[in-house]
Amino acid sequence: MRGVSISPILPHANSRPQANVRVTFWDDVFPDAQKTTPNAFVEMKVRPKKTFEPLGEGFARKGNRIYYRVQKNGKATWFSTGTDKLPLARKWKEKWECEQWLRANGVLPKEAPVATGAGITVNALLDIYVEAGHPIIRKRSLRPKAERSIRNEQYCFRPIREFFGDKPIAQLNLNECDRYHRWRLSGGYVAKFLCRSKKITKRTRGGDRSVDLELTFLSNACALGVRRGHLETNPIRDRGRYADESKVRHCREVAPTPEGLAQIVDWMEKHDWQQDADFTRFLAYSGLRLGEAIVSHWSAVDWKEEIIHVRRSKKGVFPFVLLLPELADLLRSMQQRAVSDLMFPSPFDPAKPRDVSAFRRRLGQACKKLGLPHVTPHGMRSYFVTQARQSGLTDAEIAQLIGDKTGPALIAQVYGDVRPDHLLAVARKIKLTSKTRE
Repeated sequence: MRGVSISPILPHANSRPQANVRVTFWDDVFPDAQKTTPNAFVEMKVRPKKTFEPLGEGFARKGNRIYYRVQKNGKATWFSTGTDKLPLARKWKEKWECEQWLRANGVLPKEAPVATGAGITVNALLDIYVEAGHPIIRKRSLRPKAERSIRNEQYCFRPIREFFGDKPIAQLNLNECDRYHRWRLSGGYVAKFLCRSKKITKRTRGGDRSVDLELTFLSNACALGVRRGHLETNPIRDRGRYADESKVRHCREVAPTPEGLAQIVDWMEKHDWQQDADFTRFLAYSGLRLGEAIVSHWSAVDWKEEIIHVRRSKKGVFPFVLLLPELADLLRSMQQRAVSDLMFPSPFDPAKPRDVSAFRRRLGQACKKLGLPHVTPHGMRSYFVTQARQSGLTDAEIAQLIGDKTGPALIAQVYGDVRPDHLLAVARKIKLTSKTRE
């Protein structure tokens, strides 16, 4: 029938009055429709579930294999004999029991645990790494890390433990690293810490560089797991980097100019922040790192030799700071206001060094109020390096002077800078012809 729409609606499935006419029409076409059961069009076949069929003597058949009931680690389980014939299954049982007896009596070595990482979690792996002392993993040896590096790793393990936690190491892959990266950038980690004896809870957002550093520490723990036999391979060894090297801001980009440094110090002194002003100049005149400078003592100053004895971090070299005239004048004025052996004591407890977080905030506040580019405490170290380069010292000499064991390469790449005024003054000495300038 051309032009007619056919809708096979059965009377038992139609409860609407509007379809009664259509049902009456099809009753004449298919007179046996009412005799058809609803499930006649779909035949459901339920397959019987395979179960163990007991065969006696601890054997059971399941499908086309015979299994044997054994006790493994205190739990009953089934072992496949690899055959469907009962005589061969009995021989397999005799061989297995013989091997178990030989291992129990020391004739054969005991079975080593399967090192797949399926039963070990991220938290457990980090505990193993911490218990080992946060080692530097080499091919043939384990080296200890510096104390500061260990503290940094312990700090970075906090968001890693919160995100991964009890997740099995077997589920750790590059996709999980991407999920962690998105979680950190979205502010998923809530940091809890003490600031001036007060509990602070703050939602933090990690940048690309911090996420790379945290995942690098996790990769170190995985490398130790491979060495200890807990893992077969490091699952995140080839994950790459999220930070773009071309967008990384080095410390020379957050260093002040001599004029900017003078403005920052004057602004702090006008707001009665004398200790912050002294600390700013001390960092710029000594080239010390923030953690090295904040714990400086007056007993470490040798006025006769014109040096300050310091303890370098990151396994630095040359544990001395030269007392240049500007630094010597600063220390003499500071010594008149000294209240303890610490150069920069805490206002709440003179026996402890001051909190560096307050200094960071005030330094940033000074730059903002003065309309200067952003300056950081580590930028003061770059200020010292730049002044030394413009004074004629080589990069190798400066590296030794600031205690950096990496040598001149890092000075040229990260710390050192050439200001435009100095560059133009040096460029005027260029001779483009053989004629001597008058």
